Parts: sequence; structure tokens; C-alpha cells
Amino acid sequence: MTDETPAAPRLTPEERAARVAARQEARRAERAARREAERAARQQAAAEQRAARQQAAAQERAAAVPAAAGEPSSEPAIVARNLTVKFRPFSEKRPSLRQHGLAALRRHETPVVAVDDVSLTVFRGEALGIIGSNGAGKTTLLRVLAGTLPPDTGEVEVYGTQPPTMLSLGAGFNRKLSGRRNVYLGGMAAGLLKPQIDEMFDDIVAYSGLGDAIDRPAGTYSSGMFARLAFAVAIRRDPQILLLDEVFAVGDQAFKKKSAETMQQLLANAGTIVMVSHGLARLRRFCHRLAWMDQGRLIAMGPPDEIASRYLSFLGISEEEAQED
Repeated sequence: MTDETPAAPRLTPEERAARVAARQEARRAERAARREAERAARQQAAAEQRAARQQAAAQERAAAVPAAAGEPSSEPAIVARNLTVKFRPFSEKRPSLRQHGLAALRRHETPVVAVDDVSLTVFRGEALGIIGSNGAGKTTLLRVLAGTLPPDTGEVEVYGTQPPTMLSLGAGFNRKLSGRRNVYLGGMAAGLLKPQIDEMFDDIVAYSGLGDAIDRPAGTYSSGMFARLAFAVAIRRDPQILLLDEVFAVGDQAFKKKSAETMQQLLANAGTIVMVSHGLARLRRFCHRLAWMDQGRLIAMGPPDEIASRYLSFLGISEEEAQED
């Protein structure tokens, strides 16, 4: 008697097709699961990298920018009332009436209102940050507070024994002259005598960190070098009121930390600082208050976190996106 293995039953074409379809479906499901796992892993990695960048940025800001020093006094340093500044739009005009005719004399151009009825008070010992989009009127307002641009209407009262010192990136530099010559020109323009500049010259160069580059033409300087030298000259004058226009948009973290510590000391001595900057994180940490401008008007003024949050919401930017910037 012999054992015979029974033959496997033959599958019908329909059964074979069903098995093939089942195997294909299983492979598709496996590939889909693998793709989903890879996608989840990528999302997790991106989230971890984003969190790491935010943490690193926060640590860098904390290291480079000290918090606002002390509390402002109740004594005003600057009082601005109902400031309005208007500019006429530029249009090319030829000197000949023959070409223009009498119509040129009747032409009326609508002025651009750069600052629109702005009133504010800055106190002694206070750091005030001014934020807003490009064209909001921030720099124009700063120039009016500095006394270099007269308003069309309104007035500014400065309480101090010296006028405000305004710093704008590269402003007042003659790029054809050396850094050394620019130090003397800037100091004399600020009312210092040559012997006074002689005494502080070495300290200015040391603070700026320019070294031998002080004798190079200023035209060869980077924007960061401009900022370091301009700030070094201004701060050696021991200003009572310091107005800064995007001076810290450039420069390395070491310079930003050093300049922030210097400004902290100025505030501690009841000096006053008004800063215009797009560096919102820096202003939130360093300033006592923020002023938000838009289209020449003062929209809001108050605690930094509150005003910054309202401004970001207005722009449609989340806090996380602002931190990544």
C-alpha cells in the first residue's frame, strides 16, 4: 500500500485573479503605510529642528540683548505735541515757462503726510521703541524729535542741557575720507573741540574694534563697521538723549551685546533712548514701551509684549513665525 499526497486543488481563473488582487492590495497598503511613516518622521524632524532654531534664537537674543534697565522716572525728557510733517511729491519741472505754459503755475500736488498729528512723551531713563512697516513715518518722526527736521505743525520740547543725539546708519560719514578723519568730523559737527576728540580718540577706536582699519577710507567699510564706528563716536559724547535709526540692523552679536550693555548704563544714569528698528525681538526685550506707527499715525503705545502682539496680528504673522525671522 503506497501513500499518495493529494494534489492541490486547481484554482479557477476567478480565484487566481482574486489572490493576485489581494497580494497587490497588501503591497499597496504596505507602501502607503511606509510612506505615511516616512512623512510622519519628516514632520517630527522638521518640528524638532524648528524648536531647536527657536530655542537657539531665544538663547542668542537673551545673551546679546539685556532686558530694559530699571524703571523710567516720571520726569519727561521729550514731549511732542500734535506733530505733522508733509512732503510734496517730486515731479520733474523744467525751468522754462515756455514749455510748461501757465498750466504749470496752476498745478496743485497733494502733499504726502509722513507724520500725522502725533503726540507722545518720552521719560527720563526710558527706552522707547518705535515699530511699523516701511513708510510708516518712523524715521521722519525721529528726525523731528532730533530737531533736524522742523514739523509743519506741532512742537517738540526737550528737557535737558544738550540737544538729542541722532544716529542713522552711515549718516554724516564722508566715504572718501578715512575713519580717523570721520571721527574728527563727526565730533566737531556735534560741538566737540579737537582737544576733546584727541582725548577720546583711542577709546573710540578700541570700542569700535576697527583697529588698523580706522585709517582706511570709509568707503571700504562694511555696514557693520559703519554702525560700530558711528555708535562709538556718539556714545563717547555721553548723550542725555540718544535717538537710533536702524543702527543695529547690522553688526555681529558681540557688537550688539556690547552696545546694549552700554545703553543699559546710559538708562541707569537717567538717560533716554528712542529706537527705530524692524528687530522686534530686540525691542521687546530691551525697551520699556513700544510705539506702533502706521501711515504716519501713532496707532498704539504701551507695554512691549502687548503692542508687539497687536502689531504682529495686524500683519498676519504668528509669534512662532516672528521668532524664526
